[in-house]
Amino acid sequence: MKAVFVFAAAAWALLAHAEDTTSPLTFTYQTFTHMTVETATTTYKVKPSVAPGSSSDTSKKASSKAHSAPTSYTVNPTDNAYPTFSNVVGPLASDSPGPGLPNATTLAYEALALIAELKNPNSTNCALCKNIMSGVAARMKVQQETLSDIATPFCEPLAAFLPMPICIGLLKIGSTDIGGIFPAMDMQGDDGQAICAFMFGSCDLPPPPKLDLKSLFKGTKKPPHKPMVPSKKEPLKVLHISDYHLDMRYVVGSEANCTGPLCCRVFPYTNVSVPIEEPASLFGNYLCDTPEALGTSVFRSVPKATGFEWSDFSFGLFTGDLVSHDLWELTEPYVLAEELESYQQFFNGMGGVKLYPTLGNHDTFPHAFTSFPNQNNVLSHNASYPVQEKYNYQDVSAAWENYGWLTADQAQQVVNSGLGIYRAVTNEGLVIISLNSDVWYYFNLYAYIGANKVDMTGMFGKLIDYLLEAESKNQAVWLIQHVNVGGSTDYEALPAATDLYYQIIDRFNNTIRGTFFGHTHSDELGVFYSKNATVQTAETAASVAYIMPSVTTYTNLNAGFRYYLVDPDSFDIIDSVTFYANISNTNEWEKDGDVKWELEYSARDTYDPTGKLLKPGAPLSAAFWHEVTQEIFTNETMFETYTDLRSKKFRPYAPVTGLARNLTLCGLRSMSVPIFERCLGTMQSTTSFL
Repeated sequence: MKAVFVFAAAAWALLAHAEDTTSPLTFTYQTFTHMTVETATTTYKVKPSVAPGSSSDTSKKASSKAHSAPTSYTVNPTDNAYPTFSNVVGPLASDSPGPGLPNATTLAYEALALIAELKNPNSTNCALCKNIMSGVAARMKVQQETLSDIATPFCEPLAAFLPMPICIGLLKIGSTDIGGIFPAMDMQGDDGQAICAFMFGSCDLPPPPKLDLKSLFKGTKKPPHKPMVPSKKEPLKVLHISDYHLDMRYVVGSEANCTGPLCCRVFPYTNVSVPIEEPASLFGNYLCDTPEALGTSVFRSVPKATGFEWSDFSFGLFTGDLVSHDLWELTEPYVLAEELESYQQFFNGMGGVKLYPTLGNHDTFPHAFTSFPNQNNVLSHNASYPVQEKYNYQDVSAAWENYGWLTADQAQQVVNSGLGIYRAVTNEGLVIISLNSDVWYYFNLYAYIGANKVDMTGMFGKLIDYLLEAESKNQAVWLIQHVNVGGSTDYEALPAATDLYYQIIDRFNNTIRGTFFGHTHSDELGVFYSKNATVQTAETAASVAYIMPSVTTYTNLNAGFRYYLVDPDSFDIIDSVTFYANISNTNEWEKDGDVKWELEYSARDTYDPTGKLLKPGAPLSAAFWHEVTQEIFTNETMFETYTDLRSKKFRPYAPVTGLARNLTLCGLRSMSVPIFERCLGTMQSTTSFL
């Protein structure tokens, strides 16, 4: 029966015939019929706007001739198999491995207390949480695989909060890593306080440490700002996509309106006899990740939707997240297959345009678990950087080199840095620095080891060195990373790292001309200010972050992509133009044969329709975006416009009120966790794992 649930790799082929005005577009996918999963094929007659991988500009193609014939990736269907988890029986499944250590029953009921009773952050709850976590860490020091061994008796009492398959899967997958991490943490100090804040909401987050900025910035001072005269040259065009979240286990015809955390699936434990209420579409649904037909439609549609040929684009950005959201069903082969298949789809579709990617929290196995070389001395070997290096960095960077997106030296930086970061220079002379946001992401438990120390991994020191060099050469820099360092409708970053990031942006805002994130799946922005945002005006606005809308529709979002018009001299953003696919139209798309992508909005036209804020050709400056946020704060119509575009026009539009409104407004001007919490008036974490 297991083979029934193995997703065979979906593939599409666009076959051009010179004598025809239409070509067959064929989709091969998994479908759910007669209570079983089968492979199906559908072919449409369509008018392709451009063949995948083609470009009318031979001179631009010549720049990647060295990589004109990369190795193609093909999914092995067995890589898509769901994992099987064996039960552990015997003393360690229920008893403690030593005197004074908690047994499975104690651990389960302590977890229940943390989830249900200790969410209010105060000194009593925080102390209780730290003590509980200290006991767990002490047991794991003796028995690293505690979570795997106790999964069944531990998860049974928690079933009302977390379904058994999800609970057991998460514990089994994360057991080795967590069993190495927790003993390395100072559970009675800032490490324990931070994890109790984020995981359970039992503590306030610790305030970040004081920064010696003179030392961090090597004694240098910010040079005077030099106003840039807008170029009279034609703007560059740069494509941006994010949060692809390909789902190779997506099953057309399965339940799209399920009660679980991810729909459009037939899991091994799915009751296939239950009638389907809303069949999953070939082109996607609102509670599901990205089927291949939707994901690849981005590339088929770019020329038609934008009006530009692929050869008109200078390069593209991808700000992370390739893998589906079923964290409890992941395997290492599945995660790697999702990554490599997604990159192959990008290459096939982008007409020879170079792509600069960064890693997202879903682009590792287990999800978001990224260790760092300087932690090796406190971690057990099987939960340390050396065992993660290959599948977290070597395989991925090899793909980036294979497709000609990075040079061999740049790809090696990803590995040699031990951080998954790189620095590249585009043909136009722009420096792109890719950072690994797992350094500050709250779900990366490795990041809690020394979480409240300055530059715990050394990544920011490397970034500062790169920026000082760029500053000395008068080079413009774009930063690409995945997880937002500030707030939006929530925050998911560790305070110390985000505070340091903020100071770096302030110091180097004359050099950093663009900062790009993904992760939230929503279309958002955030303004940085000088002097830690103590005064927020157009004059003190230092930089802006573009938080990119997702391709995935998960959850209750439409799909999106965008391009930027960029000043070719300063590399400032002149306009941001966003397109969306309205997933409520999937029935029409199935009749027409493909997804219809539509213009959603131009930032310039939407937020400055009369030209009051910007002169012709002037960039979307930080001062401009400050004025936009002021309008969003004070004008209800503009607030509704912003929040509507945030969901890519998901319908019905839900008014944003109360706490959600406050979070939204604070997020616009709070690009570090301490500033966000200052705006909210509390150091309490607004979120928790459980």
